[in-house]
Amino acid sequence: MAAVFEADYIELCTSKKGVSRYLECISYTFKALRRSHYDIVFAQNPSIVLVAVVAVLKLFFKFKLVIDAHNAGVRPKEGRIATLNWLNLFLLKRADVVIVTNEQLKHYLETHNVTAVVFTDPLPNLAKPKSLGLDNFVFVICSWAEDEPIHEYLQVAKERKDLNFVFSGNYKKYFTENEVASLPENIKLPGFVAEDEYAGLVIDAKVILDLTTREDCLVCGAYEAISANKKVILSDTKVNKDLFGKAAFYTKNNSIDLNIAIDIALRTDIDEHILQFKSDYNTTQVNAKQNVFATL
Repeated sequence: MAAVFEADYIELCTSKKGVSRYLECISYTFKALRRSHYDIVFAQNPSIVLVAVVAVLKLFFKFKLVIDAHNAGVRPKEGRIATLNWLNLFLLKRADVVIVTNEQLKHYLETHNVTAVVFTDPLPNLAKPKSLGLDNFVFVICSWAEDEPIHEYLQVAKERKDLNFVFSGNYKKYFTENEVASLPENIKLPGFVAEDEYAGLVIDAKVILDLTTREDCLVCGAYEAISANKKVILSDTKVNKDLFGKAAFYTKNNSIDLNIAIDIALRTDIDEHILQFKSDYNTTQVNAKQNVFATL
């Protein structure tokens, strides 16, 4: 996204934990904005702490603030915690523009008096992929979060002895060690991997799977798969179909439909649709960028 806007990209990293981590990153943020005298600052939400800090600094440094809000940055904790939801909306109102990925999220924010524009994610560059040497596998892009149909993933994997299923992410927050040991051999849990190894899993997979129970969520795995010209199966939602169209496959979040979708994806060639989507998407991104600046 920084590259699309031709903006400086500042990544705040620290090995510290807890409160010390936040204090150090807040200090870095202050120094970076004081030193550079930016006219426009983009901040990502999550982190709600980052957004709070930048909203305060905006008062002193007089820049325009654009918040790039992921789904959790629109409704943190699925909107269940009223106080957190109120605080998040309060901070979003401090922005000059909030970027969201679809019209449903835009409508939600506008009903709360937040200025929002739709700007879907740029297609990533999966450079220098490194293979892990796995074959004949479905790559399940997974963060083991509450909006993912984990049970259905595992049920299908256990039924499909003809395929391996490689899961990304920190599986330890879902399984105990004994449960991991009892999983069938066709379920692979590499955990967090390096960026080049992750790209290798995307490139080597027969099919990529990235589902969500959220009706208004566009998942990162869709962009990653299409960028690599790979087949991807997504949840059968309006926002997915409106954006990706024939460049992806779709399923209900249940094991029966998912099994069918995997078979359809394995035997169906959609390379032409993926290439057409990528060609059209460049124009979409240019128009969205112009809309952000016009709103500012």
